[in-house]
Amino acid sequence: MPDLALDLRYLKYAIIVAEHGSFRRAADILNLSQSTVSRRILLLENRLGTPLFERNRTGTRPTLVGQRFLREAAVGAEHLRRAVNEMALAQRGDVGELRIGLMASLASGFLADLLDTYHRRFPNVDVKVEEATSQANAAGVLNGRLDAAFIPGMPRLPGCEAKLLWDEQIFVAVPDQHRLAAHPDVDWEDLREETFLVSADGAGPEVEGILVRQLSGLGFHPKILVQRVGRENLMNLVGKAFGLTLAANSTVGVSYPGVTFVPVRCGSECVSSSVVWSAANVNAPLKQLLELSVSLARQRQQAFVRVAKSTANRRGEDSESLGRPRA
Repeated sequence: MPDLALDLRYLKYAIIVAEHGSFRRAADILNLSQSTVSRRILLLENRLGTPLFERNRTGTRPTLVGQRFLREAAVGAEHLRRAVNEMALAQRGDVGELRIGLMASLASGFLADLLDTYHRRFPNVDVKVEEATSQANAAGVLNGRLDAAFIPGMPRLPGCEAKLLWDEQIFVAVPDQHRLAAHPDVDWEDLREETFLVSADGAGPEVEGILVRQLSGLGFHPKILVQRVGRENLMNLVGKAFGLTLAANSTVGVSYPGVTFVPVRCGSECVSSSVVWSAANVNAPLKQLLELSVSLARQRQQAFVRVAKSTANRRGEDSESLGRPRA
Protein backbone atom coordinates (compact mmCIF):
# COMPACT_ATOMS: atom_id res chain seq x y z
CA MET A 1 0.00 0.00 0.00
CA PRO A 2 1.38 3.48 -0.82
CA ASP A 3 1.74 6.14 1.83
CA LEU A 4 -1.75 7.71 2.07
CA ALA A 5 -0.22 10.89 3.46
CA LEU A 6 1.38 11.74 0.10
CA ASP A 7 0.94 15.36 -0.93
CA LEU A 8 -2.32 15.61 -2.85
CA ARG A 9 -0.82 18.42 -4.88
CA TYR A 10 1.43 15.86 -6.56
CA LEU A 11 -1.65 13.98 -7.68
CA LYS A 12 -3.06 17.22 -9.08
CA TYR A 13 0.15 17.77 -11.05
CA ALA A 14 -0.02 14.24 -12.50
CA ILE A 15 -3.65 14.71 -13.58
CA ILE A 16 -2.80 17.98 -15.36
CA VAL A 17 0.20 16.37 -17.10
CA ALA A 18 -2.04 13.54 -18.30
CA GLU A 19 -4.67 15.99 -19.56
CA HIS A 20 -2.16 18.08 -21.55
CA GLY A 21 0.37 15.39 -22.51
CA SER A 22 3.31 17.56 -21.54
CA PHE A 23 5.33 18.43 -18.43
CA ARG A 24 6.08 21.83 -19.92
CA ARG A 25 2.44 22.76 -20.56
CA ALA A 26 1.47 21.49 -17.11
CA ALA A 27 4.24 23.60 -15.56
CA ASP A 28 2.96 26.69 -17.39
CA ILE A 29 -0.58 26.10 -16.11
CA LEU A 30 0.67 25.55 -12.54
CA ASN A 31 3.04 28.52 -12.76
CA LEU A 32 5.94 26.27 -11.69
CA SER A 33 9.19 25.25 -13.32
CA GLN A 34 9.15 22.11 -15.45
CA SER A 35 11.82 20.52 -13.27
CA THR A 36 9.70 21.06 -10.14
CA VAL A 37 6.68 19.35 -11.69
CA SER A 38 8.87 16.50 -12.96
CA ARG A 39 10.50 15.92 -9.55
CA ARG A 40 7.20 15.89 -7.69
CA ILE A 41 5.58 13.44 -10.09
CA LEU A 42 8.67 11.23 -9.84
CA LEU A 43 8.24 11.30 -6.04
CA LEU A 44 4.59 10.27 -6.49
CA GLU A 45 5.64 7.39 -8.74
CA ASN A 46 8.23 6.25 -6.18
CA ARG A 47 5.56 6.31 -3.47
CA LEU A 48 3.22 4.23 -5.63
CA GLY A 49 6.00 1.88 -6.73
CA THR A 50 5.21 2.11 -10.44
CA PRO A 51 5.74 4.63 -13.28
CA LEU A 52 2.65 6.64 -14.25
CA PHE A 53 4.04 8.14 -17.49
CA GLU A 54 6.06 7.16 -20.51
CA ARG A 55 8.51 9.95 -21.22
CA ASN A 56 10.04 10.45 -24.69
CA ARG A 57 11.03 13.22 -27.06
CA THR A 58 7.61 13.42 -28.68
CA GLY A 59 5.79 14.00 -25.40
CA THR A 60 4.43 12.36 -22.29
CA ARG A 61 1.60 9.89 -22.00
CA PRO A 62 0.29 7.75 -19.15
CA THR A 63 1.20 4.10 -18.90
CA LEU A 64 -1.63 1.57 -18.84
CA VAL A 65 -1.36 1.39 -15.06
CA GLY A 66 -1.10 5.17 -14.96
CA GLN A 67 -4.26 5.61 -17.02
CA ARG A 68 -6.27 3.44 -14.66
CA PHE A 69 -4.84 5.05 -11.55
CA LEU A 70 -5.32 8.63 -12.71
CA ARG A 71 -8.87 7.92 -13.93
CA GLU A 72 -9.91 6.62 -10.51
CA ALA A 73 -7.82 9.17 -8.61
CA ALA A 74 -9.39 12.07 -10.52
CA VAL A 75 -12.84 11.02 -9.28
CA GLY A 76 -11.58 10.78 -5.70
CA ALA A 77 -9.79 14.11 -5.97
CA GLU A 78 -13.01 15.82 -7.14
CA HIS A 79 -14.93 14.36 -4.19
CA LEU A 80 -12.19 15.54 -1.86
CA ARG A 81 -12.23 19.02 -3.43
CA ARG A 82 -15.99 19.25 -2.86
CA ALA A 83 -15.59 18.05 0.72
CA VAL A 84 -12.94 20.68 1.40
CA ASN A 85 -15.11 23.39 -0.16
CA GLU A 86 -18.12 22.28 1.91
CA MET A 87 -16.00 22.38 5.05
CA ALA A 88 -14.81 25.90 4.22
CA LEU A 89 -18.40 27.04 3.65
CA ALA A 90 -19.45 25.50 6.96
CA GLN A 91 -16.59 27.20 8.81
CA ARG A 92 -17.66 30.56 7.36
CA GLY A 93 -21.28 29.95 8.30
CA ASP A 94 -22.49 29.85 4.68
CA VAL A 95 -24.05 26.40 5.15
CA GLY A 96 -25.33 24.52 8.17
CA GLU A 97 -28.23 24.78 10.58
CA LEU A 98 -29.38 27.58 12.88
CA ARG A 99 -31.97 26.98 15.63
CA ILE A 100 -33.71 30.12 16.90
CA GLY A 101 -36.20 30.64 19.70
CA LEU A 102 -38.54 33.63 19.69
CA MET A 103 -41.88 34.89 20.92
CA ALA A 104 -42.31 38.08 18.86
CA SER A 105 -44.35 38.22 15.68
CA LEU A 106 -42.48 38.04 12.37
CA ALA A 107 -45.07 40.19 10.60
CA SER A 108 -42.89 43.30 10.77
CA GLY A 109 -40.29 45.04 12.89
CA PHE A 110 -36.66 44.40 13.79
CA LEU A 111 -36.81 40.62 14.07
CA ALA A 112 -38.70 40.26 10.79
CA ASP A 113 -36.12 42.43 9.00
CA LEU A 114 -33.25 40.54 10.63
CA LEU A 115 -34.40 37.07 9.60
CA ASP A 116 -35.32 38.28 6.10
CA THR A 117 -31.85 39.78 5.62
CA TYR A 118 -30.13 36.73 7.10
CA HIS A 119 -32.03 34.31 4.85
CA ARG A 120 -31.23 36.33 1.73
CA ARG A 121 -27.55 36.54 2.68
CA PHE A 122 -27.19 32.90 3.76
CA PRO A 123 -29.80 30.94 1.74
CA ASN A 124 -28.04 27.61 2.29
CA VAL A 125 -28.36 27.74 6.08
CA ASP A 126 -31.37 25.80 7.35
CA VAL A 127 -33.12 28.10 9.84
CA LYS A 128 -35.40 26.37 12.35
CA VAL A 129 -37.66 28.62 14.43
CA GLU A 130 -39.31 27.69 17.71
CA GLU A 131 -41.97 29.94 19.24
CA ALA A 132 -42.28 29.63 23.01
CA THR A 133 -42.25 31.58 26.27
CA SER A 134 -39.14 33.40 27.48
CA GLN A 135 -38.54 30.68 30.07
CA ALA A 136 -38.76 27.88 27.49
CA ASN A 137 -36.48 29.74 25.07
CA ALA A 138 -33.93 30.41 27.82
CA ALA A 139 -33.98 26.73 28.76
CA GLY A 140 -33.44 25.84 25.10
CA VAL A 141 -30.29 27.95 24.97
CA LEU A 142 -29.01 26.50 28.25
CA ASN A 143 -29.51 22.87 27.23
CA GLY A 144 -28.19 23.38 23.68
CA ARG A 145 -31.49 22.83 21.87
CA LEU A 146 -31.36 26.41 20.55
CA ASP A 147 -28.41 28.36 19.19
CA ALA A 148 -29.96 31.71 20.09
CA ALA A 149 -33.17 33.12 21.52
CA PHE A 150 -34.75 36.55 21.18
CA ILE A 151 -36.18 37.35 24.60
CA PRO A 152 -37.77 40.46 26.16
CA GLY A 153 -35.56 42.29 28.64
CA MET A 154 -31.90 41.56 29.38
CA PRO A 155 -31.73 37.95 30.56
CA ARG A 156 -28.74 36.81 32.61
CA LEU A 157 -28.18 33.10 32.16
CA PRO A 158 -25.18 31.12 33.45
CA GLY A 159 -22.56 30.60 30.76
CA CYS A 160 -24.46 32.79 28.30
CA GLU A 161 -24.09 36.21 26.73
CA ALA A 162 -26.83 38.67 25.79
CA LYS A 163 -27.13 41.83 23.73
CA LEU A 164 -29.97 44.38 23.82
CA LEU A 165 -31.12 45.02 20.27
CA TRP A 166 -34.42 46.86 19.95
CA ASP A 167 -37.39 48.47 21.68
CA GLU A 168 -41.04 48.20 20.67
CA GLN A 169 -43.94 50.45 21.58
CA ILE A 170 -46.95 48.81 23.21
CA PHE A 171 -50.38 48.87 21.55
CA VAL A 172 -53.71 47.72 22.91
CA ALA A 173 -55.79 45.55 20.57
CA VAL A 174 -59.48 46.43 20.87
CA PRO A 175 -62.63 45.43 18.93
CA ASP A 176 -63.51 47.86 16.15
CA GLN A 177 -66.70 48.90 17.99
CA HIS A 178 -64.98 49.47 21.33
CA ARG A 179 -65.15 52.96 22.90
CA LEU A 180 -61.34 53.28 22.59
CA ALA A 181 -61.07 52.22 18.95
CA ALA A 182 -61.33 55.78 17.61
CA HIS A 183 -58.83 57.25 20.09
CA PRO A 184 -55.43 58.34 18.73
CA ASP A 185 -53.82 56.80 21.83
CA VAL A 186 -54.71 55.66 25.34
CA ASP A 187 -53.26 55.80 28.83
CA TRP A 188 -53.06 52.87 31.22
CA GLU A 189 -55.77 54.46 33.34
CA ASP A 190 -58.15 54.17 30.37
CA LEU A 191 -57.66 50.38 30.46
CA ARG A 192 -58.10 49.81 34.16
CA GLU A 193 -61.62 48.31 34.07
CA GLU A 194 -61.15 46.24 30.91
CA THR A 195 -60.99 42.45 30.58
CA PHE A 196 -57.71 41.27 29.05
CA LEU A 197 -56.93 38.10 27.14
CA VAL A 198 -53.45 36.57 27.19
CA SER A 199 -52.17 33.34 25.67
CA ALA A 200 -50.87 30.57 27.91
CA ASP A 201 -47.70 30.24 25.80
CA GLY A 202 -45.59 32.52 23.65
CA ALA A 203 -45.72 36.14 24.82
CA GLY A 204 -48.62 35.49 27.20
CA PRO A 205 -46.68 35.49 30.50
CA GLU A 206 -44.81 38.68 29.52
CA VAL A 207 -48.05 40.44 28.54
CA GLU A 208 -49.62 39.41 31.84
CA GLY A 209 -46.60 40.78 33.70
CA ILE A 210 -46.94 44.18 31.98
CA LEU A 211 -50.64 44.34 32.79
CA VAL A 212 -50.05 43.52 36.45
CA ARG A 213 -47.27 46.11 36.77
CA GLN A 214 -49.24 48.87 35.07
CA LEU A 215 -52.79 48.27 36.29
CA SER A 216 -52.54 46.71 39.74
CA GLY A 217 -53.10 48.90 42.76
CA LEU A 218 -54.02 48.71 46.41
CA GLY A 219 -56.79 46.12 46.58
CA PHE A 220 -57.12 45.99 42.77
CA HIS A 221 -55.96 43.40 40.25
CA PRO A 222 -56.73 43.58 36.52
CA LYS A 223 -59.07 40.96 35.09
CA ILE A 224 -56.93 38.66 32.98
CA LEU A 225 -58.24 35.55 31.20
CA VAL A 226 -55.63 33.03 30.03
CA GLN A 227 -56.46 31.43 26.68
CA ARG A 228 -54.72 28.32 25.35
CA VAL A 229 -54.61 29.57 21.78
CA GLY A 230 -52.01 31.05 19.45
CA ARG A 231 -51.59 34.69 18.48
CA GLU A 232 -54.05 34.54 15.55
CA ASN A 233 -56.95 33.08 17.51
CA LEU A 234 -56.23 35.38 20.44
CA MET A 235 -56.74 38.32 18.07
CA ASN A 236 -59.86 36.66 16.66
CA LEU A 237 -61.26 36.53 20.21
CA VAL A 238 -60.52 40.26 20.57
CA GLY A 239 -62.32 40.92 17.28
CA LYS A 240 -65.36 39.12 18.68
CA ALA A 241 -65.31 41.35 21.80
CA PHE A 242 -64.25 38.70 24.33
CA GLY A 243 -61.67 41.15 25.69
CA LEU A 244 -58.61 43.24 24.89
CA THR A 245 -54.95 42.29 24.66
CA LEU A 246 -51.59 43.98 24.28
CA ALA A 247 -49.40 43.87 21.21
CA ALA A 248 -46.06 45.26 20.08
CA ASN A 249 -45.13 47.05 16.84
CA SER A 250 -44.28 43.77 15.13
CA THR A 251 -47.83 42.42 15.60
CA VAL A 252 -49.42 45.64 14.32
CA GLY A 253 -48.06 44.75 10.87
CA VAL A 254 -50.86 42.16 10.50
CA SER A 255 -54.53 42.96 9.91
CA TYR A 256 -57.04 40.98 11.97
CA PRO A 257 -60.80 41.08 11.28
CA GLY A 258 -62.63 43.38 13.67
CA VAL A 259 -59.47 44.47 15.54
CA THR A 260 -58.03 47.96 15.91
CA PHE A 261 -54.59 48.66 17.40
CA VAL A 262 -54.36 51.79 19.54
CA PRO A 263 -50.94 52.96 20.82
CA VAL A 264 -50.45 53.25 24.54
CA ARG A 265 -49.46 56.83 25.24
CA CYS A 266 -45.83 57.91 24.73
CA GLY A 267 -43.74 57.64 27.88
CA SER A 268 -45.39 54.43 28.97
CA GLU A 269 -43.66 51.08 29.27
CA CYS A 270 -42.06 49.67 26.12
CA VAL A 271 -40.78 46.19 25.34
CA SER A 272 -36.99 45.87 25.07
CA SER A 273 -35.68 42.67 23.48
CA SER A 274 -32.31 40.95 23.47
CA VAL A 275 -30.58 38.07 21.77
CA VAL A 276 -29.07 35.52 24.16
CA TRP A 277 -26.71 32.66 23.30
CA SER A 278 -24.31 30.25 24.99
CA ALA A 279 -20.74 31.52 25.17
CA ALA A 280 -19.56 27.96 24.41
CA ASN A 281 -21.57 27.70 21.16
CA VAL A 282 -19.17 27.55 18.18
CA ASN A 283 -21.81 27.14 15.46
CA ALA A 284 -20.58 29.35 12.59
CA PRO A 285 -24.08 30.41 11.38
CA LEU A 286 -24.73 31.70 14.91
CA LYS A 287 -21.71 33.99 14.63
CA GLN A 288 -23.06 35.38 11.35
CA LEU A 289 -26.50 35.94 12.90
CA LEU A 290 -25.04 37.80 15.89
CA GLU A 291 -22.88 40.04 13.70
CA LEU A 292 -25.87 40.83 11.49
CA SER A 293 -28.06 41.54 14.56
CA VAL A 294 -25.61 44.08 15.97
CA SER A 295 -25.09 45.67 12.54
CA LEU A 296 -28.84 46.06 11.93
CA ALA A 297 -29.38 47.49 15.43
CA ARG A 298 -26.58 50.01 14.82
CA GLN A 299 -28.06 51.04 11.47
CA ARG A 300 -31.44 51.62 13.11
CA GLN A 301 -29.88 53.69 15.85
CA GLN A 302 -28.03 55.84 13.32
CA ALA A 303 -31.22 56.33 11.30
CA PHE A 304 -33.10 57.29 14.47
CA VAL A 305 -30.41 59.82 15.43
CA ARG A 306 -30.59 61.41 11.97
CA VAL A 307 -34.37 61.74 12.22
CA ALA A 308 -34.09 63.06 15.79
CA LYS A 309 -31.56 65.71 14.76
CA SER A 310 -33.71 66.76 11.81
CA THR A 311 -36.77 67.02 14.06
CA ALA A 312 -34.82 68.93 16.71
CA ASN A 313 -33.52 71.38 14.11
CA ARG A 314 -37.05 72.06 12.93
CA ARG A 315 -38.31 72.51 16.46
CA GLY A 316 -35.20 74.21 17.82
CA GLU A 317 -34.66 71.42 20.34
CA ASP A 318 -31.55 69.60 21.46
CA SER A 319 -31.62 66.18 19.80
CA GLU A 320 -29.42 64.80 22.55
CA SER A 321 -32.35 65.13 24.92
CA LEU A 322 -34.50 62.80 22.81
CA GLY A 323 -34.79 59.12 23.64
CA ARG A 324 -32.98 56.65 21.42
CA PRO A 325 -33.59 53.03 20.44
CA ARG A 326 -31.41 50.19 21.61
CA ALA A 327 -28.29 49.48 19.59
